[in-house]
Amino acid sequence: MVEREVFWKSLLSVGYVARRGLHLQREADINQPTLATVAANPGVNINAMRPYKGFGSIRRTDNVANSMYNSLQVAWNRRFNNGLQFGASYTLSKSMDNGSNQRDVVPDTYDISMLWGPSEFDARHIFVANYLYQLPFFHGRSGFVAKALGGWQISGITQFQTGLPCSIAGNSDYAGVGLDSNYGCGVNGQYWVKNGNPSYVKTFGPSGQWFATTNPDGTPIFTAPAAGTFNTQRVRNIIYQPGFSNWNMGLFKAFPVNERWGFQFRAEAFNVWNHPNWCGASGCSGTTNIGLDPTNAKTFGKVLTKGGGGSGSGERNLQLSLRAYF
Repeated sequence: MVEREVFWKSLLSVGYVARRGLHLQREADINQPTLATVAANPGVNINAMRPYKGFGSIRRTDNVANSMYNSLQVAWNRRFNNGLQFGASYTLSKSMDNGSNQRDVVPDTYDISMLWGPSEFDARHIFVANYLYQLPFFHGRSGFVAKALGGWQISGITQFQTGLPCSIAGNSDYAGVGLDSNYGCGVNGQYWVKNGNPSYVKTFGPSGQWFATTNPDGTPIFTAPAAGTFNTQRVRNIIYQPGFSNWNMGLFKAFPVNERWGFQFRAEAFNVWNHPNWCGASGCSGTTNIGLDPTNAKTFGKVLTKGGGGSGSGERNLQLSLRAYF
């Protein structure tokens, strides 16, 4: 971490932060038959080929997942001086792992080599700014007009964040070994094969296209794995969903009655510009407003609906309050 005082009596901080995660929790079905066993016994009931006969899926939690996080973190802050205070921070980061959640159940118990990929919480760019500005009108003056119209302050918090990644999978047992997978985002199932580049189209609005689902020659970018196989490509969390942006602002003024008590008026606006976020305030964490089911041609790759704004809904929210302080 390096810090240095710069212009406007502010402090600039630049740091590099890294973290290595070992023995993270992840789950697997220890009663899953192998692909070789299923291939050698066509037509046989799957439960007769499981390692522990008489039981279905048996999930076991193991401390076997790993992660790697690297980031550049920049912060610029100024204490309140001459009517102005602000703070701004920017993080450029990359988080990779082979299991983001304790309840992640791997598709293939016997081969986890394809699981290494972006973490489900991998937000590459995050910018947050806060500010407080005292309006200069009638500053330092006395009299009724100055007391009524002066002393107003504006504050706000602004946030921009890129979206989080998710996977393309189908809810079918293509491998024939039993379907018992679980992901924090996307369709629970088995990963589809990637045959091209799902470039981002980013056509906003309801039913807008977010990423391409066909190649220039019209062939599908994603196809189901062949029967009796798992997709061994590293395609976990390859689709980054829409990001999040929000402006919250406030206008307030204190009306002191005496030295001990007074009133404060506040006017606050959440999502002040009424900006729609196509993936909600969480950046699509856990749920998604993007069609990620490759078996649904009508919604696959499309923006389905807008998500929430800064106060939990997609629309601008205004709030007026008057409080007494003492």
